[in-house]
Amino acid sequence: MNVTLEYDTGTDGFDERMQTELFTGGAADLFPTWGESEKISKWAEEDLVVNIAEIVNAEPDRYPTLYKIINSDEYKAYNKLYTGDENAAYAIYSVAAFADPSFAGVPVYNTAILNEVNEGKTPATVEEFIDFTKACGAAGYVGWWPRNDKLTNWQQIDKTLAAPQGTSILPPAGDVWSGFVPSGEIGTDSEHWTLATVSDEAKEVVKQLAEMYAAGGLDSGIGVKGDFDDAYSDFGAGKIASADFGFGYPGQFRDFYKTAWAAANDGAQMSDLTLGTSLTSDGNYGKTYTTGTWIGAHYFIPTTCENPDRVLDLVEYLASTEGQDLLHNTTNYEFRNDQGSDFWQPINKAYGYDDNRCKYVWFSYLLSGTEYEVNFADNDWWTAVSHPIDNSNEWATEEDAALVDYAKGIVSGFVDEAVEYLPAYYNLISLPSEAADIRTKLQDISNQYLTQMIGGQMDVETAWPNYVAEYEAAGAAELETMVNEAIATARAAA
Repeated sequence: MNVTLEYDTGTDGFDERMQTELFTGGAADLFPTWGESEKISKWAEEDLVVNIAEIVNAEPDRYPTLYKIINSDEYKAYNKLYTGDENAAYAIYSVAAFADPSFAGVPVYNTAILNEVNEGKTPATVEEFIDFTKACGAAGYVGWWPRNDKLTNWQQIDKTLAAPQGTSILPPAGDVWSGFVPSGEIGTDSEHWTLATVSDEAKEVVKQLAEMYAAGGLDSGIGVKGDFDDAYSDFGAGKIASADFGFGYPGQFRDFYKTAWAAANDGAQMSDLTLGTSLTSDGNYGKTYTTGTWIGAHYFIPTTCENPDRVLDLVEYLASTEGQDLLHNTTNYEFRNDQGSDFWQPINKAYGYDDNRCKYVWFSYLLSGTEYEVNFADNDWWTAVSHPIDNSNEWATEEDAALVDYAKGIVSGFVDEAVEYLPAYYNLISLPSEAADIRTKLQDISNQYLTQMIGGQMDVETAWPNYVAEYEAAGAAELETMVNEAIATARAAA
């Protein structure tokens, strides 16, 4: 085939090496970077990468799948975002999307403690959950451990308690709409997002958290204790009654059971843990607003490539049904007699694969940034990449499949109420450069105030006016205006 593959570990300095090779004329004929929009714009402007649309559109019969992909409205929207020309495609966009909705705010419970403290009843409302955690504290257990990355990530706390109450305590970091709540009809001119982080409703949630902390409902080590070592260890030892680690995604429950519980308890059984529900308040579920997708990587062909059409032949094959089947369907894999599963262990280990399958790791992020199969034969580009196919249960162990199936069964009862997908144009939102400085300042202020108010170093009622004043001084109102204008611009462009 006259194709040379070179393995790169992807470790230290990968992006810098890729860019250096591009600048010096030594780039591979197909190479990726992560989803960094400024690079694709710069490289296209400097004529360092090939406009693949020119090649594909010149021979649509040779590249039927790629022709369908790059001429979709959504693909052209990204082209326009990067270069201003919707008909110029300088990269294969690797869209990352999960096969199941991924969201926070779903606790998992130690069943034995749930039985002891709450008569086995799984909390369904915010009020029931808070009472449960306080009862655990009174019984000598830690009521709740929300994954928090030492209080730099407030997602679990926010989605578990604040979102059901129609508000948010999140600082505006991460997603453009983090810390905001919507009003009006999303997708129309009436939509508006209001920064809720320092609202009166958010204050009431922080008061609830402070009360929980004082009663032992929250771990006293929050902000200091590590998530994946200390908290896992304490949960496995039966010291923590409930935890949040993104269990809205079924695979997270499987991984948590195996790593935090089964690894620490001989004879562990699935029934040792109870997956809870997304909580409600006044009958309302907390909403996670998401596009469900993001650009995971861009794959380029450098202008130094002698035969870019042949590279696109390879990409066309990998995007076809046969190519996707080869990449992602385990039934195709047969080990040679002299290359058993041990042969693949070094490369599998480097990429985190532990199921003894050989994987075409060189292309595992091509087209799907989450390494799932995509079906372009029956779908347009956006539908295919935003609804990928997870085949993992086909080759999972019996226990792993049972854990995922159990979690899916629980989550299916409330997922439609807990997750709301935003229109695709929300992926195209671009804030002005000055927004980054405001968002950083607001995040620092929230981390400072929330930790002290929850931990009891500050009285919530007394400290809240100062918290609000610092937000206003740091540009909260200006940021709210920027966010809404950016959303309106993206909506108009789409």
